[in-house]
Amino acid sequence: MELWPAHTFHFKLNKQFKIDVENQLRANVSTGDLNQFFTQSSIKYKSKKTRLSSGFRLIQEFNNHIENHLRYHIDYSFGSDISFRIRYQTKNQLGIKKIEGDYFDNDLRYRLKMKINVPDTKFKSSVALEFFQHFETGALNGFNKYRWTFSGEYRISKKGKIGLNIIREKQWVYWNPRTTWVAVPYYISYIKKKKPKKENNPF
Repeated sequence: MELWPAHTFHFKLNKQFKIDVENQLRANVSTGDLNQFFTQSSIKYKSKKTRLSSGFRLIQEFNNHIENHLRYHIDYSFGSDISFRIRYQTKNQLGIKKIEGDYFDNDLRYRLKMKINVPDTKFKSSVALEFFQHFETGALNGFNKYRWTFSGEYRISKKGKIGLNIIREKQWVYWNPRTTWVAVPYYISYIKKKKPKKENNPF
């Protein structure tokens, strides 16, 4: 069992463009070990039924010593109550050369998501299924895991909302594949541009 608490600052630039800055800590509840901390910045474009997103994630992994990684992603999704998203992401370790064994860690991710509408309430929920396709030099490539995500969130005010994701992730191609359960409690803070004050015209 793992715990991934997160906090996101959500900046709304206009009706189409938004910027998110997320901080997340990942820990193993069973052993009490801290696995990872990251900060991710992304920009998102949204129309009626399509979305584009791109961002960078600066990762600190705690493997006996601290390793710094940088991940980039870009994705496209379409749909409303039922949506499909495809994401490309690539990651590599900072400060390590290719001759020292550092190769880009690449993935394609395919996610199908369905919203579950609860009428007359601020509570929103969804369920999603995602498949991971891995590409890396010297690694076992192909579809290597899938992930179920069950989500619920509640808007507590105009300034923010709280939520919880429950994840079940299963490896595919490895001998004795591992199943991991994850709880992701999160809070999202909304930051909006202040509207300019109207000047009073005395005439």
